[in-house]
Amino acid sequence: MSNNNYTVLNEKFQKPDLDDRQYRYIQLPNNLKALLIHDPTVDKSAAALDVNIGAFEDPEELPGLAHFCEHLLFMGSKKFPDENEYASYLSKHGGASNAYTSSQNTNYYFYVNSEHLYNALDRFSGFFTGPLFNKDSTDKEINAVDSENKKNLQNDIWRIYQLDKCLSNFDHPYHKFSTGNLTTLGTNPTSKGLNIRDELLKFYNEYYSANLMKLCIIGREDLDTLSDWAYDLFKDVPNNNNREVPYYPERVLNRDFFEKIIKVKPVKDIKKLEISFEVPDMDEHWESKPSHFLSHLIGHEGSGSLLAYLKKLGWANELSAGGLTISRGNAYFSVNIDLTEKGLQNYVEVVHLIFQYIELLKNSLPQDWIFTELANISRANFKFKQKGSPSSTVSALAKKLSKDFIPIANILSTELFTKNEPEKIIEFTKSLRYDKSRFMLISREMITDSQEKWYGTEYSVMEYPDELLQLVQNPGLNSHLHLPHPNEFVANNFTVNKIEDVTPLNEPYLLQDNANGKLWYKKDDRFWQPRGYIYISLKLPHTHASILTSMLSTLYVQLVNDSLKDLEYDASCANLRVSFVKISQGLDITLTGFNEKLTTLLARFLDGIKNFKLDRDRFDIFKDKTVRHLNNLMYEVPYGQMYTIYNSLTSEISWSTREKLDVTKQLTFEQLQNFIPTIYQEMYSEILVHGNLKYEEAMQIDSLLDVMRGDAINHSQVDNIRMRSYIIPNAKTFRYETLLNDEKNVNSCIQHVTQLDVYTEELSAMSGLFAQMIHEPCFNILRTKEQLGYVVFSSSLNNHGTANIRILVQSEHSTPYLEWRIDAFYKVFGTMLSSMTEKNFKRHKDALCKNLLEKYKNMNEESSRYTAAIYLGDYNFLHRQKKAELVQKLTKEEMVAFYERYINGPQATKLVIHLKSQAENKKLDEESELDTNIYPSGILIDDVRQFKSASFLAPIRQPSKQFEIYKPTK
Repeated sequence: MSNNNYTVLNEKFQKPDLDDRQYRYIQLPNNLKALLIHDPTVDKSAAALDVNIGAFEDPEELPGLAHFCEHLLFMGSKKFPDENEYASYLSKHGGASNAYTSSQNTNYYFYVNSEHLYNALDRFSGFFTGPLFNKDSTDKEINAVDSENKKNLQNDIWRIYQLDKCLSNFDHPYHKFSTGNLTTLGTNPTSKGLNIRDELLKFYNEYYSANLMKLCIIGREDLDTLSDWAYDLFKDVPNNNNREVPYYPERVLNRDFFEKIIKVKPVKDIKKLEISFEVPDMDEHWESKPSHFLSHLIGHEGSGSLLAYLKKLGWANELSAGGLTISRGNAYFSVNIDLTEKGLQNYVEVVHLIFQYIELLKNSLPQDWIFTELANISRANFKFKQKGSPSSTVSALAKKLSKDFIPIANILSTELFTKNEPEKIIEFTKSLRYDKSRFMLISREMITDSQEKWYGTEYSVMEYPDELLQLVQNPGLNSHLHLPHPNEFVANNFTVNKIEDVTPLNEPYLLQDNANGKLWYKKDDRFWQPRGYIYISLKLPHTHASILTSMLSTLYVQLVNDSLKDLEYDASCANLRVSFVKISQGLDITLTGFNEKLTTLLARFLDGIKNFKLDRDRFDIFKDKTVRHLNNLMYEVPYGQMYTIYNSLTSEISWSTREKLDVTKQLTFEQLQNFIPTIYQEMYSEILVHGNLKYEEAMQIDSLLDVMRGDAINHSQVDNIRMRSYIIPNAKTFRYETLLNDEKNVNSCIQHVTQLDVYTEELSAMSGLFAQMIHEPCFNILRTKEQLGYVVFSSSLNNHGTANIRILVQSEHSTPYLEWRIDAFYKVFGTMLSSMTEKNFKRHKDALCKNLLEKYKNMNEESSRYTAAIYLGDYNFLHRQKKAELVQKLTKEEMVAFYERYINGPQATKLVIHLKSQAENKKLDEESELDTNIYPSGILIDDVRQFKSASFLAPIRQPSKQFEIYKPTK
C-alpha cells in the first residue's frame, strides 16, 4: 500500500494483549524507514532516529569521530541555527533529549509534552537534513568529549572493556578506542594538517545516509498525521547511493588470542574471573535464542548450579553469563564470576568447574522441558507487558529496526521463544571449547608487565598453564552439579475480573491501624493486569541506633539474602521479584510480579528470614565483601560519592563511608550472633498491598507477618521513628572539604546546596518551578558555553525535613573556581528571570505541571508513588496533584521574590561540598581571574560531629489528613 509520499510496508503487528496502540511501518522516497505509533493516552510524545553506523567506522587516525559527530549534531541546524534552540525548546515544554554511540549504531532520541511534538520534530529533523557543525561549537564540544573520557579513566568497567578490545585482531574494528579525547580529535589532527570540522563533514556526508536510518515516533496524533509529519520533515535527509551497512568479515580473535590468561590490576578492590568463548553468531536465530538458553543454565543460582557449588566451597559470591554479537559472524559467550580471596587462590579449579558444568550441558542437552518453560514465561511476560517510558520505547525500537532479518510484524515481540531449535542449542554448547577461550583474572594482587594505551590499565598475558590444559581438555563430570528443577513459581492463572466504567482511585484504603502497624490496600482499578505489589516496611529502632548496629544490620541483610538465593532466583526466573533491604528506618521487603504465587513467595521468604541460621564461614566472606565494597565506594566517580557525603553532613542517623568502613573492619561473628535476636524486639510495620489482590488476601498478608512479630514489644514511639535532617542556620554559608581517595582521578566535584527552609508544600512548589527554570540555562552556560565539565546538573533537593536547590559540577577545574562560576550563573539567571516574558514563564509552569500530572504508564509507577508517601510518613498520596495546583497559582513576581530571598540575597543559606582531586590541576592557567579572598566561601566544617551537634533538627513531615478505616461492603 502506498500514497504519493510514502509506502506503507506493514500495519499488522504481534503485540501484547493490553496494548491499545496502533502501529504503521512506512518507507519514504529517500528509503528512510519509520515506525509510527499512535497512542491517544500518552502525555509525553517521543521520537528516535537510529543510524546503522557507529564507532567501528572511525578512521584509524581519528579515534572517537563517530562519538564526536553524535555530540556535535545537536548544536544547530540550517533552519534553527542557534546551538541551544533544540535543548531550550524541549526544556520549556516538559522534554529532554539524549543520544549514544555504540559500535555499529548511533541513536538519537527525545521526549516532549504531547501537544508540542511537531515543533520538536521540526527541530530534531534538521540535524539530519542540514546540520551546521559550526566551528565554535566544534572547538567547544571537543572539550566535552574529552571531559566525558576523563570521567571514565578510573572506571574499571571502561578500563577492562578497552583492554579486551586492544587485545584483539587489529584487522577488525573492535580494537578501536571509540570515545575520543582532546588528543585524538584536537592535537593529533592539527599536527597532521587535518581540519577536524572538514573530517567531521566528510564522515557525516559519507555515512549518514537515509537508507541506513530508522525513525520511530510515538504521539497522540493518528497514523496518517504521523506519517505525513515523517514525510514532511525527513524526506530531505540525503541518501548516499543506498550505502550498504558495513560488514566486517575478519575474526575479532584469531588463533593468537586464545588459550590466554590476561591478568589485570583494577582501580577498585575487586576480584573477578571473566572467561570468554568464541561461539556461532546466533542473532538471526532470535526465535529460539540459543545464547539466552545457555545463559539461563550457566547463570542459574539455584540448587545444583555452578554458583551454588562455588559458594559452598567459599570461592564465589556472584555469577553471571551471557552472549554478545560484536559484529555479524563474530559472537562471544562470557561467564563472569565475583571471586572470594579463596576463589582467587583456586582460580584454576574455578575454571575447571566452569568446564565441568559445560560438560554436563554437552551430555544433557537438549531438554525440551527447559525450552517449554522459558517459552511459557516469555509468553506470559509479553502477553501482559506494560507500557514503559515513550523515549526509551522509541530508542529501543529504532535500534531494533536495524536488524533487517527480523520480520517487521514481529518487531514488538522479539522476546518470545517461538521456535524450538534443539540442533542450534547443541551446536552452541559444543562451541564452548577450551581452545576457543581466554579469560581475565582481575585483582589488585596481579603481577603485571604492560600498560594499555588509552586508560593506562596495568596487565600481563600468559599462556594457559599445562595444569589447566590437562583439566579443561578432559574436565569430566562433577556430582555436585546438575540441571535446575522445573520452576514452581511459573504462573498459570492470569484471571482478572475487570469492572467497566470505573474511575480509578488516587489513594489506597487504610484497612488497619493498630499497635502492630498500618495496612494499606488498593485493588488495581487502572491497568487490569494479573500483577501484584507488596511493600512491607519494618520500623526497627535497633537497626540504626548507632553506627555499630547499622553495620551489623547491613551484614545481617546480606547474609539473609545469601541464604535465600535459591528462592529469590527461582522466583526471578518466573518474573517474581523479592527484595530485602536495609533502609534508614529499619528493613524493607518488596515483592512484585504475577499475583498468583506472590503470597506463597512471601510466606516462604518470611519463613526463611525467621529460620535464618548464621554461618561463620559465610560471615567471614560477607564481612570481607562489605569491607571491599565500602572501600570501593571511595573510588567511585566523584559525583557518585556526593549523595553519601551530603547525607552524612545533613542527616541525623547517617555516617560517612570511612566511618562505616572503620566499624565494619572490627565486627565479629559473636557480635552479630548476639545482635540478631534483638532486631525484631521493637517492631512497627507499614504494609501496602496493591494490584490484582483481594481484600481478604491483603488481610492474609498482614497476618503472615505475625511470624516476625513474635514477642515484639509494642509502644507508641516506634511508629514515629524517621530520619530527620539538620537545619543550617539562616543566612550562613558552610563548606565541607575532603580529598578524593583515588589519587589518579583528575576530576573534582562540587555540590552547591542552597537550603530554602523547613519543608512545606508551598516551598516545594516554588523550588520545583525554580529548578525547572534553571535546568536548561544551567546546563547551557556551565557545560556548553563555559565547558566546565561533562557532568553538570541542577535540581530541587528535598531531604528529611528541608527544601533545597542544588547544582552539581564534576570538572578538572578546582572546586573554588567551580563555586565562583555557580555563583556567577545564579547572578546571570537573576537577570534572565527579571526579563523573562510572561509567555515563557507560563511555559515553564505548564511544563512542570504536565510532568507532575503525567498519567501512570504502568502499575509499578503507581505503586512506587504510594510507597514513597508511606515512607515519608505524610501519606500525601495526592502530593503531585496538590503541587501542580500550587505551581499554577505562582506569579513571576513571587518567583523573583523567591530568588531574591533564598538564592541571591543576604538571607541565602548554603552548604557547599568540595570533593577535591589530588592530581595536578592542569586548568590553573584558566583560573587566573578567581578571587581567592572570596572563594572558597563559608565557614569550614572541620568536625562533622560538632557541626551536627550544634544544629537544630527539622520536624518530620506530618500526615496530610486523617484516614478512616475502610470496611468493604458485602
